Amino acid sequence: MKITDITFTTGNGIASIEATVTWEQGNRPPFRFFIQTIEAHRDMISPDPNAFLVATLLSAWHYGETRISVEGTLCPLLANNLEGVFMMLKAWYPDQFGKPPVLEPTQGFKSKLPGGIGTVSLMSGGIDSLCLLRSNHQFYPAGHPDRIQSVVTIEMRKQPVAGLEEFTGIFAGRLTSVSAAAEDEGVSVMPACTNVYYMNPDGYFYGQKSYSSQLSAVLSFFSKNFHHGLIASSYDAAFASKPWGSNPQLDAYYTSAHFRMENSGSEMTRLRKVGIVADWPVGYRSIRVCQNDNSGSSNCGTCEKCLRTKLMLEALGKLKGCPSFPEDHLEVELLSYLETYQMLSSSDPLHNPEKVYQYGLTLPHLRARGRNDLADYLQSVLDKLV
Repeated sequence: MKITDITFTTGNGIASIEATVTWEQGNRPPFRFFIQTIEAHRDMISPDPNAFLVATLLSAWHYGETRISVEGTLCPLLANNLEGVFMMLKAWYPDQFGKPPVLEPTQGFKSKLPGGIGTVSLMSGGIDSLCLLRSNHQFYPAGHPDRIQSVVTIEMRKQPVAGLEEFTGIFAGRLTSVSAAAEDEGVSVMPACTNVYYMNPDGYFYGQKSYSSQLSAVLSFFSKNFHHGLIASSYDAAFASKPWGSNPQLDAYYTSAHFRMENSGSEMTRLRKVGIVADWPVGYRSIRVCQNDNSGSSNCGTCEKCLRTKLMLEALGKLKGCPSFPEDHLEVELLSYLETYQMLSSSDPLHNPEKVYQYGLTLPHLRARGRNDLADYLQSVLDKLV
């Protein structure tokens, strides 16, 4: 694989970074990679060759590329850390990867100092990212280098955006909630759209393998002004060994000398995260967890993530009055969608234990609140997963 023709342009209210990805093994057409943000944030991003490497690494490996040639200089620390990525994924999926590609920067390997001292995180409006922002600000005082200063919200698109009006329209739904939470915590929001997912548009590959590499790459393009990037944890420490595309150990391997990546929040259960967000009035109103609305503008209230979040809010006595869902109550009839639509079925060998554990956290709280109807039904569902 060769990464060439790297450009950084501004115009029509948009700042765009692009590069041509040329495959050297197999018959695949060149891929024109892009990442865009609004022109007002043009000084926040840069065409860092290390970010291009992180963005393309796993697709190149997956498709059997023997090398990755990148225009510019690569960080030797990042190159060293990526050996950990190769080892972890090969151990998890021994039959799905061959020999890792050799890294060949056209200007060699050289470390550089961080471009800034701030911390930036991803923000989707989901429980994990909302809790990350809120808890980070509770733990780190103003002025601390690890305190989040800005958040990036991402839209995956096949084609670049032509102008600011189109860009604003794409993010309108998500920014309604994300901006409210960010403003309340005094941080800026930087929307970014990219086609990195479409280099290998496979949901399994993304979720199980490349999730954090793609997200780390997006944050790495903002390393010009930040030294530290945060990805909210997907699972807590009880399932930290679960093969998944984002993991505390795996995510840290995408660190360079000038930009440190970290998976944050695995010390908290999902139930605790919901409680932290529910106790934050603006965050409470900004919850966007829906699997059926990729725009981030609303929650359907009936998909698995909506049901799980509503159940946890009910267990904590926080569902009544919650404006984030179409209905602020939960009955057995709706919870039964978990079985009716087979929402808890998966071929993942750790899926059942993880769901029994995660949903099981709510049982004593539901009973303490007198919701034995929900607790009894949920227990019957979980018993079938054991």
